[in-house]
Amino acid sequence: MTQPTASDPRKVKVIVELIDHTSKIAEAYERGDLVDRMARAKARITDPQIRVVIAGQLKQGKSQLLNSLLNVPVARVGDDESTVLPTVVSYGEQAAATLIVARPDGDEPEKVDIPPSDVTKDLRRAPQAGGRPVLRLEINAPSPLLKGGLAFVDTPGVGGHGQPHLSATLGLLPDADAMLMVSDLSQEFTAPEMTFMRQALEICPVARIVVTKTDLYRHWRQVVEADEAHLRRAGIATPMVPVSSFLRSQAIALNDKELNEESNFPAIVDFLREKVLSRENDRVRDAVVAEIRSAAEHLTLSVSAELAALTDPDARARLTADLEARKQEAQDALQHTALWQQVLNDGISDLTADVEHDLRGRFRAITQHNEKVIDSCDPTRTWAEIGNELEEAVATAVGDNFVWAYQRAEALAQEVARTFVEAGLKAVEMPMIDARDMGAAFENIKSLDKLEAKPVSKGRKASIGLQGSYGGVLMFGMLTSVAGLGMFNPLSLGAGALMGRAAYKENMENRMLRARNEAKMNMRRFVDEVSFVVGKESRDRLKGIQRQLRDHYRAIANQTTRSLNESLQASIAAAKLEESESNARIKELERQLNILKQVTQHASSLAPIESANAR
Repeated sequence: MTQPTASDPRKVKVIVELIDHTSKIAEAYERGDLVDRMARAKARITDPQIRVVIAGQLKQGKSQLLNSLLNVPVARVGDDESTVLPTVVSYGEQAAATLIVARPDGDEPEKVDIPPSDVTKDLRRAPQAGGRPVLRLEINAPSPLLKGGLAFVDTPGVGGHGQPHLSATLGLLPDADAMLMVSDLSQEFTAPEMTFMRQALEICPVARIVVTKTDLYRHWRQVVEADEAHLRRAGIATPMVPVSSFLRSQAIALNDKELNEESNFPAIVDFLREKVLSRENDRVRDAVVAEIRSAAEHLTLSVSAELAALTDPDARARLTADLEARKQEAQDALQHTALWQQVLNDGISDLTADVEHDLRGRFRAITQHNEKVIDSCDPTRTWAEIGNELEEAVATAVGDNFVWAYQRAEALAQEVARTFVEAGLKAVEMPMIDARDMGAAFENIKSLDKLEAKPVSKGRKASIGLQGSYGGVLMFGMLTSVAGLGMFNPLSLGAGALMGRAAYKENMENRMLRARNEAKMNMRRFVDEVSFVVGKESRDRLKGIQRQLRDHYRAIANQTTRSLNESLQASIAAAKLEESESNARIKELERQLNILKQVTQHASSLAPIESANAR
């Protein structure tokens, strides 16, 4: 078989050869299901695209970074929110742009070509879409950096009201090969930025933190030192790269190598070449290798059974009985009472309950914290700050809940796979959990209501005090007039001042109580609305995961049953062969078995140690 070369670090040629050998034997046994699996695996491993997601908060220089990196204006830049759609940029000899538009009937999205010059416009309501939702923008650009298979995914900035793009960006990361997390040097990392970094790096650990705009801020080195301290305290070991997109653009325009070095963009290029293009963390390859091992195991079962029946007639009865028993076990696995079905159903039920409880717990803690904040201040004066803190806390809670749910779903998939391993399968392909639609959408959530209560002006305060003091002056003035004093005397004026102060204090306390109650009501209403939307989408995404896992493992159970049935039929047919046919068949089976053993050995050597331990 082909030996891996330095020019093929992923060993794609070796893997394709293993797939071809396995497919030929599957075709010989008329195993169309395994042939289809190998065809899909071959398409995945030969896909040249290596996806790099560019993520970060609003207005941090993501789009300008991508333009400068490629030296092609593929991303929209400006003072307002520039990237409003996920934008996939890959290599093309000629510049081209395509909108991916949703169909109203739920079918596959439609591709609509647009002029490349339109990529600098807001395409959410592009006339070419005909009023339908635009899902993403795909761009082909003739940049040399993209020739190696890199495809950059520029994401909308995270931040603003409810951080509407947070979960959508997190949903892209499980399919990404690497990530560039972007922040600018106008200030140190904020708490929302640190939270978003932690969430994103848990899903996509192959990353660099790129801090931009070194040309704009004189004290950027001090900011970098402060940011590194924040990362150390958070336990984040991802390297940080300070760059200047402006200097990079000038260096390319002037063909100035020293200026390019000063921009520090070569550090990003080195990361892409050494860590990303080399695919040190290649989840696609690992999944394809597991697929090959699984298919080879199914075929080995059939070949071994037939060969044993031909070479050892005395063992035929024992082999037939063993295959019948295993066939019955595999058929039992298709029933709802099967072990893998029980593990999946119980696991999804527990996961749904845990995720909902986790989300309610996070929202409950947010509500209690903000109630204490409201009780400790005048909400009529600090409502904007309270609202910003509330929306950031809610978005952080939703993001943490998303990451936890995704990790739990992967653990559940491994738990279900373990039941197949315990049943005797040595290699079980793990499903690729689709997380693109796992995030909650904040676009349709109303913003936090404004307070009707307003701060009391100085004139109004004086009016309230005068109204309270008027009654005191009048009442005590009438009483003292009996003693021959005038209406306005020191006693009546003093009593009026005391009563005015008491009335003013009582009025202010009542106003503050009403303002705080109104603020709490607005806050609870907002949290309830977010909880309603996120809770519904959380349940929907977990149902979707259940369907993915159910279909995936049902296919494995079906293939296992078919493999055992084919093996049983092969052993029965072997007893009916003539001696001359039997000898020829034995030679062919030994050849096929030798090929399958080599395929399994090569696939095992290509599998990472972690994946082998998991299996």
